[in-house]
Amino acid sequence: MQKLAIFGDSYAKKDADDIHEKSWHEFIEGYDITNFGEPGTDLWFSYNRFLKNYTNFDHIIFLVTSPYRITLSNPNVIIYPNQNYTTASVKVETTTGKELEQYKAVVSYYEIVQDKEKDEQLHQLMVENVKRLAPNTIVYPCFNNSWFNAYQDETVLYSITEFEDSFLGMNNEKRKEFYRKGLRDSRACHMTEANNKIVADMFLSRLNGNRSILSNLVAPEHNLNYYYQSKWH
Repeated sequence: MQKLAIFGDSYAKKDADDIHEKSWHEFIEGYDITNFGEPGTDLWFSYNRFLKNYTNFDHIIFLVTSPYRITLSNPNVIIYPNQNYTTASVKVETTTGKELEQYKAVVSYYEIVQDKEKDEQLHQLMVENVKRLAPNTIVYPCFNNSWFNAYQDETVLYSITEFEDSFLGMNNEKRKEFYRKGLRDSRACHMTEANNKIVADMFLSRLNGNRSILSNLVAPEHNLNYYYQSKWH
């Protein structure tokens, strides 16, 4: 059986199992799958794991996250290690003590230290090196980013989340309200099981050498509270 590696963020590996729906990679059969994905991680996290493991696999699916995330590796960090500006800003409102101190440091990084142009360029260089080292890798975007110019015909995975959110009445402010209540997205890889199946069929087709695209997405069956019931880190 051929070996398949998957790298990426929460679009590669689900972050919760409260509603017991299948992720797209659980629909892929006929391969010995190792999933190196980790929810909330930055691209360096996936890239570093790729460098250490890519030669051991026959096939690779590499999902490209946002360039504006950071993964904290300092052993003194007590907060969730995978951070972005939006979630850290909410946590500043809801935490105390050392947690609050560290979330404030994350927010300060984004507001004072971060160089977005530099992050975008490094992001693109990592993606290009993945393709150079393993040319047959299926590189797929999770979000619309600066490196995305060569992938304009792709339906980024986040747009599936947005498609579903449009039926659920979800927007950024409502998402923050759930965060403040300590709740987050329960969907496997931020998609319903029906749309995870569509994503799986697309990747299976590409693994077989075909140039398929995502289409015929399915509206969610339940309401917003059903899909946002998982505890937030």
